[in-house]
Amino acid sequence: MTIRLIALSAFLAAQATQLYFIGFLQNWTPKGIDTGTAASIPLAAIGNCALLALFGLLHSLMARPAFKQRLRRSVPAELERSVYILVSGVQLAMIVAFWTPMPAPLWTVDSRWGMLAVLSLFALGNLLLIWAIRSIDQWHFYGLRQAFSPAAQEPPFSMRGPYRHVRHPIQTGLIIALWATPSMTVGHALLAGFLTVYGVIATLFLEERDLVNAMGDSYCAYRRKVSALIPFSILRSRR
Repeated sequence: MTIRLIALSAFLAAQATQLYFIGFLQNWTPKGIDTGTAASIPLAAIGNCALLALFGLLHSLMARPAFKQRLRRSVPAELERSVYILVSGVQLAMIVAFWTPMPAPLWTVDSRWGMLAVLSLFALGNLLLIWAIRSIDQWHFYGLRQAFSPAAQEPPFSMRGPYRHVRHPIQTGLIIALWATPSMTVGHALLAGFLTVYGVIATLFLEERDLVNAMGDSYCAYRRKVSALIPFSILRSRR
């Protein structure tokens, strides 16, 4: 019962944080990316980059197989994914809470149709992210299946949904959502640029290596067939 309660609490906390972050990006929430007391650009950049770097380092560390094995020595195996989800949610909340606004504008879309187009793209990015998670078993992704059905096996790899077109649709959706805004400021561009670069590096160099080690030739064949982030891209891997 305790394991299930912890897993459910981690799931709800992560969901609340992720939903708030969506509004945070567009300044729809009480604390938005451009609201609050601004500081000088150098000081704000240092503080914000430190927040993002901490997120990236811990996020990538906890995703590595070696760390997962060590974590299982301290917590029940059924809670391994829930711990990862909870820590990620806490880190995201820290970015929101301690972000220093850098509100100098880079571009602004003023027309009604232009704003509608950009916000539609923002919605598309978020919907792609949700579709990708649902395609690989959302309950396993958030750690609930492991906690409520300990005997359940990890879902096998398959080319379902957006995974038929790109290998990492979660990253594709996130990148679209990060950049699709009618009012791009220096702070927003810093966050979007940092997380885009981090996401590409972590995905194509760290996650792909782990997937090849885990699945071998089957994943290598998939990698030759399907592009990484952009559907039908000329950047499709030939390895």
